[in-house]
Amino acid sequence: MRATAESGEAWSAERLFAGPGESQGRFRKTDWSATPLGPVESWPAELRMAVRTVLPSEVPMLLWWGPQLVQLFNDAIIPVLGDKYPAAVAQPAPECWHEVWDEVGARVERAMAGTATFAEEELLFMQRHGYEEETYWTFSYSPIRDESGEVAGVFVATTDVTSRVLGERRLEALSRLGTVAITDSGMSVIETCRNALDALAPSHQDIPLAALFLDSRVVDPDDPQPNWKQLAAIGTKPGFSGSLLGPDEDQLLSKAARASEPFVVSGVAERSPNLLDPQRTLGDHPIGTILLVPLTASGHDFPLGVLAVGLSPYRVFDAAYSTFVELVATKISGLLRDASAMDAERRRADAFAALDAAKTRFLESISHEFRTPLTLLLGPLQSMLDEATTLTDAQRQSLEVSQRAAIRLRRLVDALLEATRAETDPSRKPLRPTDPAALTAECVDLFTDAAQRAGLDLRSRIADAAAEQTRLDPQTWAHIVLNLLSNAIKYTPSGSIDVDLDVEDDLLVLKVADTGLGIPESELGRIFERFHRVESVGGRSQEGIGLGLSLVSDWVHTLGGSVTVSSELGHGSTFTVSVPRVLDPTSESPAGTVPGDLSAMYIGEAQQWDRVAFDEDESSTQGEDVESLPRILVIEDNADMRDYLTQLLRRQSWHVDAVGDSDAALERIRSRPPHLVLSDIMLPGRDGVELLGEIRRDPATSRLPVILLTARAGAEATIGGLRTGADDYITKPFHPDELIARVRVNLELSWLREQMLAARERESDQLKTALETRSTLSKAVGLMMATFKCDADAAFDKLVAFSQHRNVKVREIAEQIVGDYTASLSNSSG
Repeated sequence: MRATAESGEAWSAERLFAGPGESQGRFRKTDWSATPLGPVESWPAELRMAVRTVLPSEVPMLLWWGPQLVQLFNDAIIPVLGDKYPAAVAQPAPECWHEVWDEVGARVERAMAGTATFAEEELLFMQRHGYEEETYWTFSYSPIRDESGEVAGVFVATTDVTSRVLGERRLEALSRLGTVAITDSGMSVIETCRNALDALAPSHQDIPLAALFLDSRVVDPDDPQPNWKQLAAIGTKPGFSGSLLGPDEDQLLSKAARASEPFVVSGVAERSPNLLDPQRTLGDHPIGTILLVPLTASGHDFPLGVLAVGLSPYRVFDAAYSTFVELVATKISGLLRDASAMDAERRRADAFAALDAAKTRFLESISHEFRTPLTLLLGPLQSMLDEATTLTDAQRQSLEVSQRAAIRLRRLVDALLEATRAETDPSRKPLRPTDPAALTAECVDLFTDAAQRAGLDLRSRIADAAAEQTRLDPQTWAHIVLNLLSNAIKYTPSGSIDVDLDVEDDLLVLKVADTGLGIPESELGRIFERFHRVESVGGRSQEGIGLGLSLVSDWVHTLGGSVTVSSELGHGSTFTVSVPRVLDPTSESPAGTVPGDLSAMYIGEAQQWDRVAFDEDESSTQGEDVESLPRILVIEDNADMRDYLTQLLRRQSWHVDAVGDSDAALERIRSRPPHLVLSDIMLPGRDGVELLGEIRRDPATSRLPVILLTARAGAEATIGGLRTGADDYITKPFHPDELIARVRVNLELSWLREQMLAARERESDQLKTALETRSTLSKAVGLMMATFKCDADAAFDKLVAFSQHRNVKVREIAEQIVGDYTASLSNSSG
């Protein structure tokens, strides 16, 4: 025989399948004679050679031999066979791989016909673990020829690449999910959910069905009754509107949200028939299980939602599949967290915008409403001042104070109105021919007297080129110059102010420089913000609402220009305004005069700063014993208010001193302490609260009664004022009688307090003397007891008798006895 001739001995199963290994052991025990291959001894050399090639290989390999394609394989293929092993031993290949033979049979036929074939990552649905499994293979079919050259069998080298294909596919799904952006303008939580599921749509092999349910509080934080909202779904039939999870959907979602791990819902097909889109399924099997995964996020005390994932019926839900779903849920949770935060931020921004719009409407309405009563105030006041000839000096002064206060109030109202106009209508002003040089010079002239009274040197330099007729809005330009000049005088305690108007290229450039307080570097970036105030030290007044410079910026921009500031703290500031210089050589007369009402507003305000606080008027207390009068110190930076308070208090025959700032007040208090301090809170430099702290920290003035005046109203403001250590707190505007009554009560309480403290001190001195006397008397009684050998009562009676006999007080007799005894001791020791 050929087998004997080749090897010298017969081939047997024991010899051919010798060696370790699961497959070899099986093959040795197999009755090959009962197979189409016959006994091993009869196998041709080509078959034995093929077996000896396949068995030792670590690559999963199969050997199909003969017309029936009888199967042999190595140990590496056993895990691939799954439940098909061990029946696959010596089994015909079409029978072993019957479920995929429609796909692989054609390739086998080509190999049997002599042509090798190769397939990479081919999808095959296999039955090897009790269910129809989605698998992917890379394999080759190679023909094996016998001695005659005919194809007798097929080599199958195969690799199960399912894990790699699934891993890459799932990684790609996570990558697509990672590209979902939540930064697009206007993208809401709902849109983010839909985009996330759209990104998962191509992953129908792993996620054939998915839906997102959100807690309604994520979409609407004010929802009084939270519920579940299904926002998006993929994998359902077009037009499907039923319940994804059946009639108990809400209960299942609530249970899943409370669970610490994904929650499984089985029997989906029975719960929601006709649910799935058949185009998204791999085969004919319906989805039987849905996994509910809670979507949690840090910073939220409840799950944002629940992700429902239909699990593929063609893959077992193993660790890899579970990890993939968890990563999907984590990414969606992150998207929801970010989108929810952006939604909340958007709601806050919308709320702020609505509030800002409401504030603007309110300010605009209230500003218009104020102008009518102001007109009715200013008109009659001016008429009385112009026409009345019988007014006393005091009456005229009162009317002028009222007029200045009304003018200042009108300026504040106009500032608010200008601010609201700038917000609602930021369009440019209509321009007309203007002489900027003449207009600027007139603005400077208006402040000349105010600057002189403030002790400032006001200088101007206006270039000739600036006198050419230019298209401007004259009122806006006057506003800009007057506001910058007013600001410079207000915050320049001493030194100079320089106004320069020049032409640079095609720009008209205005510079207002001062040697005043300067602006901290940290505040320069916010100096033109609306309602922002720089808390300065040493300004002429703390009055203002932080609109002046913001309006300057608005006015400059309406002229198409820009404004900048440079400053050094303690050395002054320079404001530079640059506007386009558009020459207008028309014959129309240029505007160059400041409107009268505009100048009155700015100059009237400056007049309230430059009057120095006066000392007490001694003539007001003639005939009185000045030292016996209560002394009151008034601290108020507004000159008119300071005068008003002084007059009110002096009518009570009180001695009144008035100053305009805290430093001057402390100097007066330390040089001659008053009986009461009446101070405004808003003061230049140290405010009224800081002044109060200085007074309370000094033992010499710690009990000095202090009444604070403020424009802040309300119970909280009053409580806050009293907590600072004030004895009383009065809100502007106040009734004169209320002010006088509170001052009187605090003066009387202070007097009573001081009287009680003085009486307590006198009692303390008397007690000390009594104790000292009692000590001397006790010593004398003791000496009498020793001398006369008697008890204490008898000794005291003898002292009384000596006192009466000599007509001397008992205390003096006792002092004499103790003194004589002390002297005798000194003499004896000497």
